[in-house]
Amino acid sequence: MFSAICALLLIAVIAVTTFIIGLPYMRERLSAASSVEHTYEVIGTIGDFLLGIQNLESSQQHYLLTRDQAALASYNRGVDRARRGLSQLQQLTLDNPHQQDRLHTLQDQVHGLLTITNRANAAADSGNVRDAADMIQAGDAAKLRNGIRHTVDDVVAEEQQLLRQRRDAQADLYRRTVVVFIGLSATAAGGLLLGGFALAMALRAARSARRETAERQRLLAMMDLAAVMLRDFDGIVRFWSEGCHRLYGWTATEAVGRPAHALLQTVFPIPQAEIEGRLRRDQEWSGELRQKTRDGTDLIVQARKLLRPGANGQVPLIMENVTDVTPQARAETALRENEARLRLAQQVGGIASADWTTSEPRALCSEEFRRLYGLPPQQDAITQAAWLDLIHPGDRDRVATEMRAVAEHTDSVASEFRIRRDDGGQRWIAMRAVSFAANGGKARRVISAHQDVTDLVAAREDLTARRDDLERQVAERTAAVAEAEMRFRAIFDSQFQLISLLAPDGTTLEVNRTALETGGLARHEVVGHKFWTVGGWPRSERERLPEEVAAAAAGSPVRREAELHGTNGRSIWIDYSLKPVRDAAGGRVEWIIAEGHDVTERRAMAESLAQAKKMQALSQLAAGIAHDFNNILQAVSGAATMAARRPEDHDRARRFAQISIDAAARGAAITERLLSFARQGEMHTEAIPVTSLLGNLRELLTGSFGSAITVQTAIAPDVPMVLADRAQIETVLVNLGTNAREAMPQGGTLTLSAEPVHVVRGGPFPADVPPGDYVRIAVADTGVGMNATTLARMAEPFFSTKQPGQAIGLSLAMAKGFVEQCGGAFTISSTPGAGTTVSLWLPQAAEEAQVQAGTDLDGQHSLIPARVLIVDDDDFVREVLAAQLEAVGFATLVASSGNEAVALLESGETVDVLISDLAMPGINGIETIQRARALRPRMPCFLVTGYATEQAAPADESVFTLLRKPVSADTLARQIEAAVRATRG
Repeated sequence: MFSAICALLLIAVIAVTTFIIGLPYMRERLSAASSVEHTYEVIGTIGDFLLGIQNLESSQQHYLLTRDQAALASYNRGVDRARRGLSQLQQLTLDNPHQQDRLHTLQDQVHGLLTITNRANAAADSGNVRDAADMIQAGDAAKLRNGIRHTVDDVVAEEQQLLRQRRDAQADLYRRTVVVFIGLSATAAGGLLLGGFALAMALRAARSARRETAERQRLLAMMDLAAVMLRDFDGIVRFWSEGCHRLYGWTATEAVGRPAHALLQTVFPIPQAEIEGRLRRDQEWSGELRQKTRDGTDLIVQARKLLRPGANGQVPLIMENVTDVTPQARAETALRENEARLRLAQQVGGIASADWTTSEPRALCSEEFRRLYGLPPQQDAITQAAWLDLIHPGDRDRVATEMRAVAEHTDSVASEFRIRRDDGGQRWIAMRAVSFAANGGKARRVISAHQDVTDLVAAREDLTARRDDLERQVAERTAAVAEAEMRFRAIFDSQFQLISLLAPDGTTLEVNRTALETGGLARHEVVGHKFWTVGGWPRSERERLPEEVAAAAAGSPVRREAELHGTNGRSIWIDYSLKPVRDAAGGRVEWIIAEGHDVTERRAMAESLAQAKKMQALSQLAAGIAHDFNNILQAVSGAATMAARRPEDHDRARRFAQISIDAAARGAAITERLLSFARQGEMHTEAIPVTSLLGNLRELLTGSFGSAITVQTAIAPDVPMVLADRAQIETVLVNLGTNAREAMPQGGTLTLSAEPVHVVRGGPFPADVPPGDYVRIAVADTGVGMNATTLARMAEPFFSTKQPGQAIGLSLAMAKGFVEQCGGAFTISSTPGAGTTVSLWLPQAAEEAQVQAGTDLDGQHSLIPARVLIVDDDDFVREVLAAQLEAVGFATLVASSGNEAVALLESGETVDVLISDLAMPGINGIETIQRARALRPRMPCFLVTGYATEQAAPADESVFTLLRKPVSADTLARQIEAAVRATRG
């Protein structure tokens, strides 16, 4: 025993030494072996990838032929397998840049092929099977398939080269390792011989026992890996492997001792007694069983039963080895069902099929093929020559060429041709043929589908004839429409009106030639642009037009007069409107018609007519005005005479002087109204007291109308001021009074009334009056009145009820325009025989404006010393004005002309303020002031004039202050005082 132990120790020492010396060689050998295994793994993954590509191609072709969803599912599995294989290849070759470049190219090719196949599947799902097949067989798809094959060949060639290199390296390493180990073995041989004999006898007995034990363990392990069970003829489980546990779900503890068939709910393909009889006779049986797992899942297993007779009289046992074949069995069942459905679909749809392998002389044909081509019922195959004989001679050569192409290199072909049947009939056939590789690539298999499309061809030919006829009708209709459009365009462009067609958002869609010529624009400068952004619209119109277009788009027509700048810069006034055009249902606004008519000349004529009417009214008022002025002159002359006769009687002289002053003020009021009546120009709004306005008007009209017409006022207490142009409102009221007098030829009553009104939306007010605060000034007569027809036209320009040759008074259109320009409204009501009432709804003036207008200066004399230069060519006016200013404390200096005044300033005279008349010989008052300001820029200047026109209005209000004659001394003094204070700070 001691010698055996020594031998073992020696062996251990030698083994350790050998291991240490041979360790590097072992590592290199393991590395070489690992590289070889890696190469095999790459090649195997390439095979999986190619199987995926082949599966997706064949499954898609099957799907296009049958539209079977199972084929589509198989296609999707092929796609997943190909993508999975490609991803694994990229991971396995990360250390090889050349392979990575090839795999990137392969990935792009696969992506392109899948894009085409997915598009083809979508087309097939939409019913365009022919288009789908054309996509698959098109040149792009074929190039991608060939590119994939070439790229895979390059990858495989690279791996094969690497494999050869690694095998050579592995063989060389193996040779070197053998040499090393031979040397080591020779060294250790002597030691081993010494201990070997001692161990031989000790180990021989144990070796036999271990061999038997290992064999038993190996067999048990193999049984445990497989699904194996042992049971007796009563079905009681005696052994249950771990494989059964994985397959069925029950552990060995749960299964052993229980009836197997009851536990698994086995369904036998034949009676169980027959199976057991075969076991006793043949000692084995194989077949498919249907069973259930622990969780109730149905299984189909392939079972192999072996009868093992019991030893020494024991009960025989049945060993059963089962394999799960559920996926395969279900796939085979689905395939059989799909084939049955395919045959049924072909019969129902009249689709015939033929299957021809190019290496075989005949093609297999379906039952529907025999019916379609009129073949005998028992004939199940046909040669290509016999089939071509059935085709019409006019199509035979073409079809033969197409079939040769699909058999040799083309993947698919679609064709239509005629056939001749034995019964003499002729039918149209649509054929689709697809080729596949067969017999390991040595031949091609061509599967073709045939369908009778005779009715479809006839319908198509009829459709073609109808289409040609329809195209002819469309061409004729298009020509007619073009001619109609040309006529419309000629009419559209020849209109004198400015016309544009707008979209609801204001975009110009069309414009006529008149509008383009008016604005001096080209068509491309207008069409496609917003209506308000092109042309000669002033800024005020550009800001207003978008709101009006929006209102028209909402369905509300717009019409008013607007200003436009023409090609030469002149101002053009147009009668402008926006009219919405609704769709056929009358709901949504589709377009807006913008129209404009040049009313510049008409407005000028209207203004001239209005001025003429003013003069006519003035002539009619002349008698009354002359009467008033004679009374004023009588009062002034008489009072002056009486004061001159007894100047020593100061009280009497003062009383007669006051009478003269009051008479002069009354005359000034009359002249102011006459000047305002004759004045033209833009409107100058101010706060006007209504009470004094109507009171003065009543005095004026009373003297003009005579005793046959009574003029009275009805003014509400505390009526607010109105915001308007004094001259224009007086003119309007005078002309309304004149119209009222003409409506009362036999006399009557004219009532001038005023009342404050707060207008709210929805209240009892005329619809034309917007919400707000107004003063309603009404002119009512008791004349003949008007009927509804006449009343509806009274606001039209140039409309009159008078006979030719009679004075026509002021047109109500002018009054309406004035009131609307002030921001108010105009209404009229009339009853035949009862009279007419015209109402002017004028905005109330703001409180601050009323306070300012109502403030009266206190008349205090100025305490600021100032020297005033008075320039006037009228000696009397110059002398009186100087005396008045000296009376309130100012020093004065006078000049009879503008040149004289400029000379005084140039000579250095002290002058603080300059007052000048407008109309003078030599240079006028404006030029005089301009030259004076050039000499003394900060000197306040006043221009005093009696003219009614606007020629004296300053272009720059800082140059001078305009005062109208007659002006009182107190007013002039206060103006001078304020100007001097402002200048001196």
